[in-house]
Amino acid sequence: MEDLERALKSAIEAVTGAGQIVRSSLGGQFKTGFKSCPADLVTEVDRRSQSFIIERLGSSFPGHRLVAEEDFSGDDLELDDRPSWFIDPLDGTTNFVFGIPLCTVTAALTVGAIPVLGVTYDPFREEVYSAVRGSGSFLNGRRITVDSTRNKVAESLITTGYPSSHTFKEEMWRADFKKILYKAIDLRAFGSAALELAYIACGRLTGYWESKLRPWDVAAGIILVEEAGGRVSDLTGGPLSLDNYISIAASNSLIHDELIADLGYAG
Repeated sequence: MEDLERALKSAIEAVTGAGQIVRSSLGGQFKTGFKSCPADLVTEVDRRSQSFIIERLGSSFPGHRLVAEEDFSGDDLELDDRPSWFIDPLDGTTNFVFGIPLCTVTAALTVGAIPVLGVTYDPFREEVYSAVRGSGSFLNGRRITVDSTRNKVAESLITTGYPSSHTFKEEMWRADFKKILYKAIDLRAFGSAALELAYIACGRLTGYWESKLRPWDVAAGIILVEEAGGRVSDLTGGPLSLDNYISIAASNSLIHDELIADLGYAG
């Protein structure tokens, strides 16, 4: 536990420091490009934030593997028992490019492909979400739990996300997207998976699902939700694993089975 406490402190320092880079750059001038397609944006701020985190975590934990979004290429991600950090230096890049302050910086430590520690920082609200396996979830040092008052999708605010690939956007519509849209109080998309999972953990949201995500998008959020008393699964309701590409559903646990049934992936 002492080692995890040291890792948590280091992660919070790294992520909040990088978050100040993000915060100070919003609305300014910066170079922008794209990765897999023109809708998959990346900026020099992503890279500066990432360098900050890698430098600090790398020096503190030289034996750990660092998997960072802007340095990873290809689909071959092999997870083993080695401690690995998953880093997203700016989750919500499209929001950031358009001057929308719905962005986070996030890092998670995994062992054996299981998140054991996660930190998500919202630099614009100055909110630090943190969790260590078996010790609960916290927001700025205060214990948080998922919403325990809503047990139906019809009572819930649900969020989702839209992958940059148009093929996957069409696939989402083939799922029971409309059913959730018409059934829930509302269906929204924040454009930051890490933020949406953090909001599930602290009770602001009740349910969330998304396809075509990468491990750095969700690793911290998984442990935040689970340690706050929520439930995380794949879109069939089965166990979630940190694969190359991830389809995830998360909730306060009370609506989870209904959400999975409404999405229609379980068959």
